[in-house]
Amino acid sequence: MRPRRLWILPLLCAAAQPLLALDWEARTQTLAPAPFQLTQDVRFAFRNSGSRPVTILDLATNCDCLEAVSDRRTYAPGTAGVITARFTVGDRFGLYERFISVTTDEQAQPVRLTVRIQVPEVATLAPRTVTWQRGGPADERTVLIQVAEGIRIEFTETSVTTPTFTAHLVPREAGRSYVLAVKPAAGTVDAASAAIRVFGRAASGQPVVVSAYANVE
Repeated sequence: MRPRRLWILPLLCAAAQPLLALDWEARTQTLAPAPFQLTQDVRFAFRNSGSRPVTILDLATNCDCLEAVSDRRTYAPGTAGVITARFTVGDRFGLYERFISVTTDEQAQPVRLTVRIQVPEVATLAPRTVTWQRGGPADERTVLIQVAEGIRIEFTETSVTTPTFTAHLVPREAGRSYVLAVKPAAGTVDAASAAIRVFGRAASGQPVVVSAYANVE
C-alpha cells in the first residue's frame, strides 16, 4: 500500500490593520441652526488612546463656508482634544453636508469628519419659478411668499436682474404672507430669464433676501 500524502495548505491571513491612536467620540455631527442664525459651531472631541504623541499636520475642508481649527497641534498619550468647525450660514437654506480632512503623523490617509447642517427656511415661495411659453400670452403670474411659523418678516422691495420682466409686491398679511406678481415686460416673443430678489427685514432687524425666478422658454 502506497503511503498517502498529506498536503498542508498555508493559511492566508489578511494583514492586521493598525489601530489609530486618536479615538473620536463621533465622526459625524448633525445640527440645525435657528432662523437668522449667521454661523453654526460644531465640535469633534477625541482622545489619544495610544502610547506615543500624535501631531495634527493639516486640517482641510471641502468648502470655504466651513473653517476648522484644533485646540492644539500635538497630543500626548491620554490627552483629550477637540476640533472646532464654524459653518457660515449666510443666506443658505436646506441640508448641507461638508467634510473636514484631518491629517496626522500616524498615517498618510486623513480621517474624514462629516458636518451636516439643516438650515431652516425663513420663508417659502410657491412656485419658486414662473414660466411662459414663447409666443403665448404675456399674462401676469404670481408667487406666494409665506413666512415661517413663529417669525415675522416685513418684505418691502423687489429687484429684477434683467429689464425683460417686471415685478411688484402685494401684502396679504403684513409680516406673514405676500404675493409677488411677475410679468414679461417685452412679451413672450424671445426666450428670456431673470431672478427676482425680494428684500425684507425680520422683527429682530436682520435683513432677509429671498429669490424667485422667471423664464420665457
